Amino acid sequence: MSALAVVAALYGVVLAALFAYGVNSYVLLARRRSWRAPVCPQRTLNWPRVTVQIPVYNERDVATRVIEAAGRLRYAGAFDVQVLDDSTDDTVGMVADAVAALRARGVEASHVRRGHRRGFKAGALADALALTDAPFLLLLDADFVPPEDLLERCIPHFEQANVACVQTRWGHLNRDASALTRGQALGIDVHFSVEQRARAAAGWPVCFNGSGGVWRRAAIDAAGGWSADTLTEDLDLSYRAWLEGYRVVYLDDVVCPAEIPEHIGAFKAQQRRWARGSTATARKLLGRIWRSPASVGEKLQATLHLTHYNVHPLMLASALLALPLGWLAPAHSSWWTLLPPLALATGGPLAMAMATRAERGVSRRGLVSELVGLMILGTGLTLSNTGAVLAGLRDRAGVFERTPKGGRRSSYAVADRLGVYELIAGALCAALAVWLVQRAIFSMAPFLMLYAAGLSCVGVATLREQREGATERPP
Repeated sequence: MSALAVVAALYGVVLAALFAYGVNSYVLLARRRSWRAPVCPQRTLNWPRVTVQIPVYNERDVATRVIEAAGRLRYAGAFDVQVLDDSTDDTVGMVADAVAALRARGVEASHVRRGHRRGFKAGALADALALTDAPFLLLLDADFVPPEDLLERCIPHFEQANVACVQTRWGHLNRDASALTRGQALGIDVHFSVEQRARAAAGWPVCFNGSGGVWRRAAIDAAGGWSADTLTEDLDLSYRAWLEGYRVVYLDDVVCPAEIPEHIGAFKAQQRRWARGSTATARKLLGRIWRSPASVGEKLQATLHLTHYNVHPLMLASALLALPLGWLAPAHSSWWTLLPPLALATGGPLAMAMATRAERGVSRRGLVSELVGLMILGTGLTLSNTGAVLAGLRDRAGVFERTPKGGRRSSYAVADRLGVYELIAGALCAALAVWLVQRAIFSMAPFLMLYAAGLSCVGVATLREQREGATERPP
């Protein structure tokens, strides 16, 4: 077999994998059409007790706000608030004051301090279960502001015994703060308005998103409890509960607003955590999933869901293979057959984004700018997320890089050292695209230019933050 045939075969494998993820975007869009909002049952039992759990670690900019919001929840039954505070800075005092203010208003609240950070968020949630006997738990991350009627609208759905969790849709407190936040907001909206709806409509696994959802304690126990052996404890627990016969109800009309990272370093850290954690969860659970009695369709969708961050190493592989492919192929080679699958794979996420924004009535001008932002973020994370996926394949556990919140004036930020490498990678992709065009091999050039634009923009933004001192770690 010639060298060209070997390289072409490898490129074909990469292209086929990207094609599969792209096609699944259209499958999700089609399934989304049959989604109907779940009917809220009439309550026939007394309102059960609920514990509101708020895991906190060094969140001086937002901790007080979420605690006050939890105290404003309107609920016919009894509820209490647990602030699970692993902080090591002055957040501790702020949380203590906010909890004391809730108690003064007659709200049952506790400030839980562990004195360590073992297991990170999952460890805090697991330890806190021993401190409450409530049969239901509302989980809120520090940057969320729940609507006052959240519990009243979620709890009735637990009349069905097989409901493990009720997940609300995330809203955005700072969508229009910058192009970065608008691009992120669109990506989050796609996840909820297309992916969550489609999975719910088709009967495929619907997952808890880590915040803004209520859990049945019995389902947590049946699934084996919170586990810290991946960095996405929410995804891990959701699939383990599904394997035990439970399901997650998704409420699209109950919106729980939260902040979006306004620093590129914080956003990249969040995406690395999700990419590594999703990959580690796939490594942990895919064997169990494929041995389960679930249908082939459910197993396939679970696999695509848990491994969807693989698109980043696949994109990197396609860029790397373009060089030997262009070198070995004769000039003026006819590679036009590659265009349809490449375009289809690239167009899938864009189609989901367009459907999401059309539903919300955004202007054409706004739609174009948000789509461009989403594409730049998607391709610009190629290097960062590829490293995270490889780390997830190597081992399950890792250091939990939290996502600092608090807007542009956040007291915290995350150091990111990839900016120079992203700029270099972007320049190489652009140069490779020009070289392929000069050799009259046109099919791969547009996608290489897309990678170049994304990597360059993300690299420039990362270096700008470093220069401004925004990515220095706080003491």
